[in-house]
Amino acid sequence: MIKSELIVQAAHWLERFRKIIIWVILIIIAAASLVYLESNLLINILAKPLNGIQLHFMTPAEGLMAKIRVSFLGGLIVASPVVIFLIIQATGPIITKRIKKLLIFVILPLSFILFVFGMYFGYTLVLPTTIKFLMDTSDGFMKPILSANEYFSFIGSLLFCIGVIFELPLILIALSRIGIINSNMLKKARKMTILLSFIAAAIITPSSDAFTLTIVTLPILVLYEISIWSIFLLEKKDKRRKSKELSE
Repeated sequence: MIKSELIVQAAHWLERFRKIIIWVILIIIAAASLVYLESNLLINILAKPLNGIQLHFMTPAEGLMAKIRVSFLGGLIVASPVVIFLIIQATGPIITKRIKKLLIFVILPLSFILFVFGMYFGYTLVLPTTIKFLMDTSDGFMKPILSANEYFSFIGSLLFCIGVIFELPLILIALSRIGIINSNMLKKARKMTILLSFIAAAIITPSSDAFTLTIVTLPILVLYEISIWSIFLLEKKDKRRKSKELSE
């Protein structure tokens, strides 16, 4: 009897998630299609850091594939809040209503804002210096012939990584809420974090310029400090609530 009930519940969940997956795919396709209508404008914006260096396509289909790649990435970013909202809603009774409201009205908007701000930061400050450094290394003995598809793949990966880095406070707060880390652990790891931040900055932007490395590293360290103090305040709130419950 119990087994049959579990099978029915599993089938119900599979059907529910199948519908969600179909909706997610349709929403991403719709968003990518809308972005495709303005793909030329988006391509011009993304090509600005090249400072006039011409992009080329090496195969007949590469120009179209570059536009599709840019449109898909743009559509994915635009559709991501709706997609995550649908996934949260699909969890049903697994997540309480209180946590759902917190995720939908606080975590989701904040996560999206941080990610977009991280990509904007990467586009305005990191990308130009990275492109300049990479172009300068071959100056004098090689002339760049840049594939449009490869270029957009490169900057898409770069901006996505920076966007994810800006999610650091939310990731650390989530880990603290489930008991994996706490504010004291993060305070003790400050020196290691500074070292790892410079290593991450050197990987993200392969530039020997100390100014560029500092520009990329500083936001990581600021976000890390924000995470520490946010977790510390949440821990204090938890302690006050527990002491109140014990006193009652």
